[in-house]
Amino acid sequence: MKRIWQNRSGSGFPLTIAIVLVVLIISCAVYEYLRLTIIAAGVRDAVQSAIISVATENYSNVYPGLRQSYSGGFSRSSSGWAEQVSAGDIYSRLTETLGLIPENDQYVKQAGNQTEYTLSGLSLTIFNAPFAPSDPNSIRQFTAQAVIHLKVPLSFGWGHLPPMEADLPIQAVYRPRFSK
Repeated sequence: MKRIWQNRSGSGFPLTIAIVLVVLIISCAVYEYLRLTIIAAGVRDAVQSAIISVATENYSNVYPGLRQSYSGGFSRSSSGWAEQVSAGDIYSRLTETLGLIPENDQYVKQAGNQTEYTLSGLSLTIFNAPFAPSDPNSIRQFTAQAVIHLKVPLSFGWGHLPPMEADLPIQAVYRPRFSK
């Protein structure tokens, strides 16, 4: 019996298993972080593309005051200039681009039978450039800003961890292609 307790062959086996499990768990956590980063970047890029489209759709309404180095969304009315901008339909562009499915007040991206992520709470603000500013060197440009709420269920943690939720701020600025 004493010989059995003094025999140390195989004593490294539990340590090897523990090291492999720790490396596996760390690898899973790194993979999950990279997955979340890729999803957030893809959604941000798609929303930015959609609001850039909205900003460029307003080009026909943008007053061509490029010689004075400013431009804004205005149209000529009988008594003067009136502000004219359009917010467009960003969710329909996102539905086409990302393959989203509308559900209640949010848009869901499905991967097979599981939810990959959901988008909700889009708010778009359009800042029109001022008409005939007093100082054209320090004016605000025609800008579209959006904030959208992204919710991604985690695949790491087997449903015991809460989903990642983030508000993604996105901005697009109209700059004329040919200006001095």
